[in-house]
Amino acid sequence: MGSTYEIVCYEPALKGQVIELQSHLWSPSVALNKAYFEWKYERNPYVDAPLIYLAMHNGRAVGMRGFFGIQWEGGIPTQRSIALYADDLVIAPAHRNRGLIPRIMAAAFKDLAKRGYQYAFNLSAGPITLLSSLSTGWRSVGSMQPMCQRSWRVALRSSRDRLITRFPTLSRGINGPLHRPSQRRQRSFADRDTEEFRRTDLHSPSILFEPVPRCSAMAELVERIGGCGRIRHVRDREYFEWRFQNPLSQYRFLFCAKTRLEGYLVLQEYTSAYADREVVNIVDWEATSVAVQRELLQAAVSLTADRRLMIWSVSLPRQATAVLDEKGFKLERTPESATQQRRALLVRSIRDERLDGDWLFAGQPLLDMKSWDLRMLYSMHG
Repeated sequence: MGSTYEIVCYEPALKGQVIELQSHLWSPSVALNKAYFEWKYERNPYVDAPLIYLAMHNGRAVGMRGFFGIQWEGGIPTQRSIALYADDLVIAPAHRNRGLIPRIMAAAFKDLAKRGYQYAFNLSAGPITLLSSLSTGWRSVGSMQPMCQRSWRVALRSSRDRLITRFPTLSRGINGPLHRPSQRRQRSFADRDTEEFRRTDLHSPSILFEPVPRCSAMAELVERIGGCGRIRHVRDREYFEWRFQNPLSQYRFLFCAKTRLEGYLVLQEYTSAYADREVVNIVDWEATSVAVQRELLQAAVSLTADRRLMIWSVSLPRQATAVLDEKGFKLERTPESATQQRRALLVRSIRDERLDGDWLFAGQPLLDMKSWDLRMLYSMHG
């Protein structure tokens, strides 16, 4: 059966097939998938052309794994390096369980090694991708330790929805209709883009809620605050300008600005019909002081009172996690399941002969979580 498949490198003539194939993963919308593909692979600031590997069957693309460019920095003095983020693994339903994933990955790593790349990373692996990755030389650095804040409204709604799911008759009035959990429409960021909302819900005259990023000022703040040598993605103006164009997400920005920018917090929600619309993610959060951090977080909590607010906490300093604790964030303590495993950092050497060696960047071990400063913004979760 495997001999009927061919693994090929992407060519522009296959773009339509890739977009159609990704309706199993990205979204059911062809237009949205096309916009996402063009943003992620054609306009990537670090790689000139799409690095995509396809399983073909009778002239049709039935499997795919993509790699897009990222840029890490770390060490003292700072070193920078272009690397690859492995993503978008999908097999058409009729062709699953036929050994295509290892064949695609073997061909991909052979080609990428010839191109001179050293490591591949993944910060958004789904359960199938995770299992297949760990069996083919990838290593897990650890969990992102997601923290979640749910207002009493969200907690009450979740309890009600669980009851409705378990006991549907409880949702019927004497003569009323059946209310299902999925019928409630979540308020999106667009519902909040009004001057009246900004005035009444931010609770701070120094915090601004805006739909457009201040890329230059944000990059300047990141540089001004500096780092401690841990590995992180480069956050310059070019990166911010590209990153916030992601069509599968909407972003809103909280700024604390005085004579210059003193802090920002980036909120993100999903646009795909496949995604959880109740979740809002804090994908990046920078501030010059704990007081500014606290103001930004309070505004974010107020803006998302009817949603679940999520953040990755694994790399946050102690004072930042203390601020999260103050606002009711709790570490998600789920069992070793698909839900938890989706939030892990995976690393692999591109070259098979180096799988058993030491994996280093800027003198720091890639497999030690203490080497990393991770934000959800660096991943395709955010």
